[in-house]
Amino acid sequence: MELSAPSLPTWEQAEGFLLDLAAGDLASGAWPLPTLLACIDDEAVAVDTLRPFDEEGPVPALVEVLALLLPLGVNRIALLLPGRAWSTLDPIPPVADEGDLRARVLILVQADGVHRPCRHLSRLRELHEETGDGRWRIGEVVAEGSQEAEAPVLDALGILLDRRDELQRDTTGSALVAQLGRVLLLGHQLALAPRLAVPLTHASAS
Repeated sequence: MELSAPSLPTWEQAEGFLLDLAAGDLASGAWPLPTLLACIDDEAVAVDTLRPFDEEGPVPALVEVLALLLPLGVNRIALLLPGRAWSTLDPIPPVADEGDLRARVLILVQADGVHRPCRHLSRLRELHEETGDGRWRIGEVVAEGSQEAEAPVLDALGILLDRRDELQRDTTGSALVAQLGRVLLLGHQLALAPRLAVPLTHASAS
């Protein structure tokens, strides 16, 4: 799928863009999906709804899509992850046979790799259930900074962004086309701006 220019945010608009997508999901009665926005400098060039996670969590899915995007010049990543959270004062998560009592949250991670080392920003927002209609809304930021829950994600983003020059140097056009096919077969829902779609199209034709 190719993105049209009016639908693309700038890097400064990345957080609002991802939160708007999540709010739209909640308004329709669905839970927000893990979504990645990739930028080259200030220009957004790709949006990916990540494939379903296995027991290893989001990191393998991130590696799959970034193996495609980083060699194409992506140097900034914004990522929205739905999840559960509980008080750090309680060493045992409040999960029992009766249900999961942990708070529903959205985690927004921004990784800026324009300069090295990569800089991270992480924000956690609680989701609140509306009384009466059972719908949910996005609350204010309740925590900011690196939290234990997203530490593996931050580590992976930092390593990959800091070493993207190696990926650019070592990845051929045919390898990128193969990785695009793999990403789609694995279940990612990836949309590319012309800045990325055009070189991939040329590589597939060569």
